[in-house]
Amino acid sequence: MASLRNHLPLKLFCSIFFAGLAIAASCAADEVTVENRVSYLGRPAVVMITSEYYGNLMNDDGESTVYLSSDDPEFELELDIPQFSTGSFGSGFVVSRDGYIVTNAHVVHETEEELKAEFALQALEWAAEEWPAIYVAHGAEPYPATEEDLLEIYDLFLTYDLETMQEILVRFGSPASLDRSPAGYPAEIRKISPQEIWVGSGEYKYRSGKDLAIIKIETSDELPTATLGDSRSVEVGDRVVVIGYPGVTTSWQNSELSWETDYVPSVTSGIISAKKRLPDKSEVFQTDAAIYHGNSGGPAFNADGEVIGIATFGSGTTLVSGEWLDVQGYNFLIPINVAKSFISELNIDTAQSETAQAFERGFDHYWNGSPSEARREFDAILALDPTNQYAVEYSSMAQRG
Repeated sequence: MASLRNHLPLKLFCSIFFAGLAIAASCAADEVTVENRVSYLGRPAVVMITSEYYGNLMNDDGESTVYLSSDDPEFELELDIPQFSTGSFGSGFVVSRDGYIVTNAHVVHETEEELKAEFALQALEWAAEEWPAIYVAHGAEPYPATEEDLLEIYDLFLTYDLETMQEILVRFGSPASLDRSPAGYPAEIRKISPQEIWVGSGEYKYRSGKDLAIIKIETSDELPTATLGDSRSVEVGDRVVVIGYPGVTTSWQNSELSWETDYVPSVTSGIISAKKRLPDKSEVFQTDAAIYHGNSGGPAFNADGEVIGIATFGSGTTLVSGEWLDVQGYNFLIPINVAKSFISELNIDTAQSETAQAFERGFDHYWNGSPSEARREFDAILALDPTNQYAVEYSSMAQRG
């Protein structure tokens, strides 16, 4: 993305109806804010990523079966164990016109140990609900009956082998409400460096590792791309804008919100608060920009609209007056140069796509008072990709404007 500082000031109406919200323009200052600029130009390249694992627990004979018995020698049953699933979601950003995407490893990867523990727990819940009635129906004593029995069942399922299938889907968002979910693009992991749990002295444990992944989608569309900056130039006090999909802003985690806007990304801003180091000595940037579960893997832009970091984790929870509460204002970013080393290894071409250039040209025109010229650029994007919801909304905005 070309430097946004080169944009000329513009006179806008004091408010523009966009994305279902009235966005105030600074008429007194006669210019668009950094947040406005980065939001309009950055969001098209930001995606929501979902990862779903489907798993079967297999006994020594390779069957998804468990055998029930009791003190009654005539009681013996063979039950099919249902398939279980577990999933996660996060954010990411497109770095090449042909569909390479950067995200966090933990958005698209779980270890075998984590998956087995999760599926064993789901199997335990299934057993605790189904087995007592089965035992009673066959004239045996209800089982499981005690906490000790439940622990024994859980340990049993942990001994089973695990067979899993993973599905990763990438969805492009929308600046306004949708009457349906955007179509998801299947994605494959091309490179990953997951976090690992290292054990120190005593009970001290910590995670380390790059926590980065490069995934790839296949599409004939000309994708919008994010421009990568240089994290070596980042200084404490620099402005930062984070774009992503925090779960708390979706209807499936917040029942007060409508499902129609689940795919509208959120924009938060702040500063680089400090430069910190992880236990393996790698650097991270601390920021007060709000980051929540679901933001993971999303881009953090500088004032020029360049990605300088990847949202990765917050400071977690703390005990306040006997209650565990989320702590905000102390969140962390992986420097973009770490991801650029991955990109280089894969020989990914990160040249700005024609779609991204057209978005820039469109807003150059719009912010300089030429909405008809802006609309032509946004409509040109639709010729490249008719499904681009941002081009649809931006074209309508230019027509109004």
